[in-house]
Amino acid sequence: MDVTVFPAPEDNGTRAVVVRLLPNGAQGRKLRRLANAAAKLWNELNYGRRQEYFEARRRGLSQLESARRVDMRGTRKELVPKYTELLGAAAWEVERKNYEAWSSFRGLLKAKSEGKLPPWIHPAPPGYWKDEETGRRKLWIPVRHEMYAVDPEAKVIHISRYNLRLRFAGEVRWYGKQERMEIWYDEARRAWYASIAVKVGAETTRNGTKPRHIVQGARRSIAVARPIGDKVAGIDLGVNILASVVVSDGTWMIYKGARLKEDYFHFEGRIAKLESEASRAKSAGDEKKYNRLWAEVRRLKRKWAARRLHLYRNLASHLIHELWERGVSAVYVGYPYDIARERGNKYSVNIWAYRELIDAIEAKAREYGISVYEVYERGTSSHCAYHEVEVERSPRGVVTCPVGNHKLHSDLNGALNILRRGSGVLVNGNLKPLSFIVDHNGVAPANSIASTKGGNAQNPGIYPT
Repeated sequence: MDVTVFPAPEDNGTRAVVVRLLPNGAQGRKLRRLANAAAKLWNELNYGRRQEYFEARRRGLSQLESARRVDMRGTRKELVPKYTELLGAAAWEVERKNYEAWSSFRGLLKAKSEGKLPPWIHPAPPGYWKDEETGRRKLWIPVRHEMYAVDPEAKVIHISRYNLRLRFAGEVRWYGKQERMEIWYDEARRAWYASIAVKVGAETTRNGTKPRHIVQGARRSIAVARPIGDKVAGIDLGVNILASVVVSDGTWMIYKGARLKEDYFHFEGRIAKLESEASRAKSAGDEKKYNRLWAEVRRLKRKWAARRLHLYRNLASHLIHELWERGVSAVYVGYPYDIARERGNKYSVNIWAYRELIDAIEAKAREYGISVYEVYERGTSSHCAYHEVEVERSPRGVVTCPVGNHKLHSDLNGALNILRRGSGVLVNGNLKPLSFIVDHNGVAPANSIASTKGGNAQNPGIYPT
């Protein structure tokens, strides 16, 4: 069987501090004018560049060649100076971000031409900054690193170019050289937010000079510890069991995902009701009510996504700390490649954001110096970890191997397979799990260890030697 193992992406040492801005009435109106102008500049830049791209496509050029022929410099010189009087250096920052988007588009096209992208991924040119439902511009403005200063104690962001001193709510976690700040307006929450990029621990620029501003956050380093052992662990991700983890010393941990499903079905019911009311309002011609209901739908969807991410981060924090205490230095995470296309349903598409969970695990592992590798998990649930033959999945939660008729918990079997594929380590023995429930307040031991329906899943029988 062809097994692909690849390391997690390298960390560039940059982290974001996200805070909620608390502008007064005049400040809010000024931010709205500035953000509207920035979004308008983005759209004008993008319109010109998209027209050049599609004109090249009409002449029969390939996507990649068409993207390369877009005149980035010409559109920049033509449009950016028109906005510098109002936006200042932020106008050039808008262009720089748009340039980055087109560079990313060209990179994806090149990867596709080299066969490095799955066939169903079709890169598209950057879009416009506008709400697809309302057609209004998204209010957003990038601020260059030398244009602002952050005071964590007074909780004020000072943007001298615009004569703004914006109070904010939230903690400044990271210390280091400040980079681009982005300010945007959340229509659903009716609030302004700022995302401040911080090069953690850096006190000099790339040229070795001292930067004008340094964000005075609490943490000067991403790393908080180094591995204290050389053990390895395999992680099988899922929906009911968010993570089944096997350590090379025989430790088995499972993290239950009941709260994740509870949240999803709660928000699904509320959203369905609102969408039904919005549909009736639109049929009745009540545009105001329709917009209000859809704004609430967007707010609930974002709230559900935020709660899901919070659960994932709680899981990752607890899991990585547990593995670090057990002396783990490398983790192999099963990556469910193509599962949304092959077995797409409400659970694998809507509830289970596995990429988001993997990213949370990788981010927390970096703080403890633990290496993370992703392993294609195809076949890890359907084949015995000990004999590599296809198993029978019955009763629920238990797999039966035809060789010796031994039984394994299905999530244990998946984690054992991932660990063996990634590191070559195969754990033998009668493993009993440490079971945890992931909640919004943290992670706590489960009252009951595991389901025993149809047999004892913790001690399913005779394990092969």
